[in-house]
Amino acid sequence: MSLALNDLLICCRQLEHDRATERRKEVEKFKRLIRDPETVQHLDRHSDSKQGKYLNWDAVFRFLQKYVQKETECLRTAKAGVSASTQATRQKKMQEISSLVKYFIKCANKRAPRLKCQELLNYIMDTVKDSFNGTVYGADCSNILLKDILSVRKYWCEITQQQWLELFSVYFNLYLKPAQDINRVLVARIIHAVARGCCSQTDGLNSKLLDFFSKAIHHARQEKSSAGLNHILAAFVIFLKTLAVNFRICVCQLGDEVLPTLLYIWTQHRLNDCLKEVIIELFQLQIYIRHPKGAKTQEKGAYESNKWKSILYNLYDLLINEISHIGSRGKYSSGSRNVAVKENLIDLMADICHQVFNEDTRSLEISQSYAITQRELNDYGATCKKRKIELGWDVIKDHLQKSQNDFDLVPWLQIATQLISKYPSSLPNYELSPLLMILYQLLPQQRHGERTPYVLRCLVELASCQGKKSDLESSQKSDLLKLWTKIWCITFRGISSERIQAENFGLLGAIIQGGLIEVDREFWKLFTGSACRPSCPAVCCLTLALTTCVVPETVKTGVEQNTCEVNRSFSLKELIMKWLLFYQLEDDFEDSTEPPPVLHSNFPHLALEKILVSLTMKNSKAAMSLFQRVPECEQHHKDAEESSFSEIEELFLQTTFDKMDFLTIVKECPVEKLQSSGGISVHQNLKESLDRYLLGLSEQLLNNYSFESTDAETLIRCSSLVVGVLGCYCYMGVIAEEEAYKSELFQKAKSLMQCAGESITVFKNKPHEESRIISLRNLMHLCTRCLSNCTRPSPSKIASGFFLRLLTSKLMNDIADICRSLASFSRKPFDYGEVEAVEDDPDESLMEAEDQSSMSLFSDYPAGSVSDANVSGEGQSTIGAMNPLAEEHLSKQDLLFLDMLKFLCMCVTTAQTSTVSFRAADIRRRLLMLIDSSMLDPAKSLHLHMYLVLLKELPGEEHPLPMEEVVELLKPLSNVCSLYRRDQDVCKTVLNHVVRIVMNLCQGSVDAENTRDAQGQFLTVIGAFWHLAKEGKCTFSVRMALVKCLKTLLEADPYSKWAILNVMGKEFPVNEVFPHFLADNHHQVSMLAAESINRLFQDMKHGGSSTLLKALPLKLQQTAFENAYSKAQEGMREVAHRAENAELVDEVYNRKSVLLMTMAVILCCSPVCEKQALFALCKAMKESGLEPHLIKKVLEKVSETFGYRHLEDFMASHLDYLVLEWLNLQDTEHSLCSFPFILLNYTNVEDFYR
Repeated sequence: MSLALNDLLICCRQLEHDRATERRKEVEKFKRLIRDPETVQHLDRHSDSKQGKYLNWDAVFRFLQKYVQKETECLRTAKAGVSASTQATRQKKMQEISSLVKYFIKCANKRAPRLKCQELLNYIMDTVKDSFNGTVYGADCSNILLKDILSVRKYWCEITQQQWLELFSVYFNLYLKPAQDINRVLVARIIHAVARGCCSQTDGLNSKLLDFFSKAIHHARQEKSSAGLNHILAAFVIFLKTLAVNFRICVCQLGDEVLPTLLYIWTQHRLNDCLKEVIIELFQLQIYIRHPKGAKTQEKGAYESNKWKSILYNLYDLLINEISHIGSRGKYSSGSRNVAVKENLIDLMADICHQVFNEDTRSLEISQSYAITQRELNDYGATCKKRKIELGWDVIKDHLQKSQNDFDLVPWLQIATQLISKYPSSLPNYELSPLLMILYQLLPQQRHGERTPYVLRCLVELASCQGKKSDLESSQKSDLLKLWTKIWCITFRGISSERIQAENFGLLGAIIQGGLIEVDREFWKLFTGSACRPSCPAVCCLTLALTTCVVPETVKTGVEQNTCEVNRSFSLKELIMKWLLFYQLEDDFEDSTEPPPVLHSNFPHLALEKILVSLTMKNSKAAMSLFQRVPECEQHHKDAEESSFSEIEELFLQTTFDKMDFLTIVKECPVEKLQSSGGISVHQNLKESLDRYLLGLSEQLLNNYSFESTDAETLIRCSSLVVGVLGCYCYMGVIAEEEAYKSELFQKAKSLMQCAGESITVFKNKPHEESRIISLRNLMHLCTRCLSNCTRPSPSKIASGFFLRLLTSKLMNDIADICRSLASFSRKPFDYGEVEAVEDDPDESLMEAEDQSSMSLFSDYPAGSVSDANVSGEGQSTIGAMNPLAEEHLSKQDLLFLDMLKFLCMCVTTAQTSTVSFRAADIRRRLLMLIDSSMLDPAKSLHLHMYLVLLKELPGEEHPLPMEEVVELLKPLSNVCSLYRRDQDVCKTVLNHVVRIVMNLCQGSVDAENTRDAQGQFLTVIGAFWHLAKEGKCTFSVRMALVKCLKTLLEADPYSKWAILNVMGKEFPVNEVFPHFLADNHHQVSMLAAESINRLFQDMKHGGSSTLLKALPLKLQQTAFENAYSKAQEGMREVAHRAENAELVDEVYNRKSVLLMTMAVILCCSPVCEKQALFALCKAMKESGLEPHLIKKVLEKVSETFGYRHLEDFMASHLDYLVLEWLNLQDTEHSLCSFPFILLNYTNVEDFYR
């Protein structure tokens, strides 16, 4: 042992000295030693090596704990009733002890979290739970817990489910019965963090946990104190979102209990905005859970109760008052205030209006139970206050008419807009004209006021709503036409106002799309003159106009005509082209050095190109309609936010069988026929004009090009515009692709791209120049948008092929060089040195005893070694530990690197179907070198991101990777999964990304050895995750991702020839593993397995954009049916004997839904097992209590899909088999009288016998 460590060991032993004075002397020495560089270095090394025989940080911490115990015991046994000075001395002593512990933990974990999580947690919990210690040190220990444990990702992942739940219980009890010295806000923050941990890192939570929140909310009402309540309610929201899937009924019943109290707190306490925001989120969540996708009745999938109806009416009344109060504050406050109300409040109000507005009820008397004060509640004679409320669209119309103040008007315009947008059917036909009249009257008022954009947005939704209504009477249509014509004129005149130009064009587009008026010639002038510039809204409006209207040949343009050549008249189409390309530059275009607006703006992908090419066609309307029918490519869709509750709402509707997507999934998909451009011919003069304009635009940029002054983004936009037009030409059959490559336009695009490439070459030599990073990121985004991974023929795919040909070998190699430089330069956001290996894990030892690869997979690396990202929680505002994949860990350079990486991946993937100027194989190899074991450090946040991008983007659908490259791509997979096996967020993301590679694993005998190697690597990881899932060590989100992987494996290998998991020395074919998830304890997982069960009955070959379905052999289908039925029944049996327990009502209902979904999918996809599945449903109705109305709802849809006019006809076609099997059950309970004849729509057995 070194001298430094020897000194520390002696000092530690002296801390246990019986004499207080000796201990006090050693404390200062102890503090000096634990920050001594040599001592720290030795302690770090010993902690990392896991060698228990040397002194390490954990051993020192145990000495320190003994010191704290000894000092505390002295304080505990000290005499009471002493002088104030003695009391102050004792208080100071307590603070010194707490400070010493905090100081030690900071020193030990400064470079990386080296103290054992369990040691720290045990110390904290023992201290807080002890009545004396909790009072003395509770506040400081809680601070340590929040800042030094729950904020550290390594510790976050090591806390077990039992410990999370214990933390939750201890701190919630502290919150409800706080000690004097404990800060309730701090306790509430801990509860918030623990709620996040419980819900993201553990599984199997039960609804009893919600009882704590119920107590806390009632407690807040009695106390009139909201200290920390916003954190408590935020934790409540987290739990509700997680538990709602499995416990929908329980969550709704809890809502009935606590929501009136929250209404009371809102009205009777003075709440800050932060607390109101959380309460709004809670109410919104309850509406999503009870009324998925706006369902209004139980028959449509809603969960109804009398209490809830009362709560809804009271909430409606409260929000009307709140909105009025916000408006009043705005009117009378000094300074400027926003006239708009926050979107979350508007969303909630729109959802409530949809539920409470009823055509039959205009007013209602409600009981305001929430308005009773605590004193009145204690009074025996207190009764609920009564109040009359107004309902229906009259309320909205009245608010839009009764005040001219923007603060009063705008919120109601927002509500009307959101209500019509989200629920167009909620607006009755007879309300269209009155509402339109009110909006028309508001439109010309205060043209420069703040209300105008909101009026226009409301009109956009109203126009869209009317366009969807096909049952309007002719007299009503006539009245509406007059109003829309007036509105059109006002909007048309206001188009030059840039402040509301987007809304104006949006309204014109909505009117055109709905066919609400006839478009006149004046409209086209907007796109020929100087009234407005080409912008995104203008282009979208023009697209709609070209799709629905015929373009006139000419239009009188007045002054604009003077800009044209004297000896030539331009057609309207050509004028529109000139406006789009050369807005305000027609006169001096040749001399201008300023590029036109078209090269400064980001338009929707190919929108401009489709317009320009459509204008060159003789029938522009037919051409644009053809373009619009082509589905968008996957990467040009905006990704929905992951946090949305929409997926869960859909699950609720699937559970009640009000949404039956499985019927469309399992039906055979016909091969998509290509759209024909036959009958659409080009106007040669217009095409020549467009080509000439594009050449002029390109030449102007090239002539004025200088590296210092020319923006590379402008060059990329111009080259993208040129190849986009060429792609649209080719799609229309105007020119052949080879002809396009040889055209002068294409050569100009190449020259532009070469000039743009210079900026990348310069950055390569100065990769850390901050000023260029943002510009280069924009450049990468522009280039990536030009690429398409579509498998079906489309303008996008053709244009993508042209764009790839513009990319030179030098450009691609420069980007690859920059990527390598940025990846190796990667610096840690928090530089805390190495991450140490953690304590021995009994689970790991168990796995090491096994010799199977899938078992040793997750034990090769310490369970606690996680990313360097966020090893300390200092200076972060996030509640809980930050995800290693959070963007906050990445610098601007890191983000540029990932953008470049994605671009290169898309290039080499799509290049397999195109002729290109670079060697795609070389670029792929260079990308794979980034994840070579010598280069990749998955503990770094950037490298983890890098690997995930490569996993997701490199494997192509249309042309798979060469097998040896698939092997290289999969090599780090087990290492990454092993490193992060306890981090559920990372595991979920890895599985969701790796699913893309599955179709690359079935390349047959092209490269048998590498194929086996790649399959083995992939299946090893999947097998390990399946084992962890069975052991209960994966959360539902990881199991969801796992089911998706298995589902894709079944599509790639429906016979499970190679898709076999090797776990604990046994082999499990994937087609046998998959049905196990039907009995999963999480409803979302089991429902996903149920709706995907058709993969066990059909061979789903992916052919381009379509899926070809082929039945699997009879024996395989029969086995699959038996396995699926057995597992679905197993789930039912698990809860059958506990069904009387109120908490299990949800589980019983969910299990029934899974069984019904499983049989329904089999019924639709397998003619071989159709009769068996139908009989299984009849039997389940008798034995498992499946609700007849649900079975009938499903069977009616199935019979309709099969072409039967009535359910009875479908059932009758199988009746002989069903009755025979029923009687063969040899059971007194299964007599003919007990046959479920209700499924044939018979009400009694006599009718059935007839």
